[in-house]
Amino acid sequence: MAAEFDFASTVQILHEAIIGGDAPTAVSSVQDCIDNEIDAKVIVNDGMLPAMDVVGERFRRNEYYVHEVLVSARAMKMGMALVQPLLAATGAEPLGTVVIGTVRGDLHDIGKNLLGMMLEGAGFVVYDLGIDCDAQSYIDKAIETDANIIGLSALLTTTMIYFPTVVQAVKDAGLGDKVSVIVGGAPVTQDWANEVGAHGYGADAAAGVALAKRLMGVEVQETPEEAARRLLLEARDLFEVAIRRESPQQITEETEAARGVALEARDMGADDAAIQRLLEAMDREVARYQ
Repeated sequence: MAAEFDFASTVQILHEAIIGGDAPTAVSSVQDCIDNEIDAKVIVNDGMLPAMDVVGERFRRNEYYVHEVLVSARAMKMGMALVQPLLAATGAEPLGTVVIGTVRGDLHDIGKNLLGMMLEGAGFVVYDLGIDCDAQSYIDKAIETDANIIGLSALLTTTMIYFPTVVQAVKDAGLGDKVSVIVGGAPVTQDWANEVGAHGYGADAAAGVALAKRLMGVEVQETPEEAARRLLLEARDLFEVAIRRESPQQITEETEAARGVALEARDMGADDAAIQRLLEAMDREVARYQ
């Protein structure tokens, strides 16, 4: 005789399976819910999205690294494949639609892939254009899918200069008031995002998801840990900008400003090892001009 179905325990199993990256268990738990006529939105909202929220939080706290997030996101994606047809049949609205891709000339995609998976885990529909994407590719897909957000990724300083081309193409296509452009990648900073006219910048995949939510009008509460991590990333970005300056005086002054933000992040509880590495890099840079 089959055991009686218990929704609460099944959802808990699903929740833990996604957090732990156990795709087979996640899939079987979702199927159990479907077989017992649990509403697809309940499966997603009670068991799947909260699990990815935990994964995102652990990633922000450096408790999870890229590999763990990818494994969890894969488990989430496999479970979502079962419920997506049911959600479509009920007319359930996603949080938003995002078109992502690595810009023209750049063949790197790990960060972009991670963002895509985490966006899907947060309830967005994601269309991934892949690598080496020209401006028209973003425009065409945004129009085709009625996208809300276009996400640009670059790993190289030589390719991130393509960002303004895409931003301008969005305006030229008449999408400027409808589609937000967000940017990210290792060499990218908030300063550069502001310069190219992007609607926002994500220092990492978790920050990118939070940004996308805010752009869709979803309030995102920042915990003290998240605030500390944000300051750490801000300090890193300020330092990256500083070392690109030509004047030794400007390099030194901006590095010291970045140091102040890093120390504030440390006071707020940011990862001590990461702070120490950053401060040591700043010390080495300043020493070059003394």
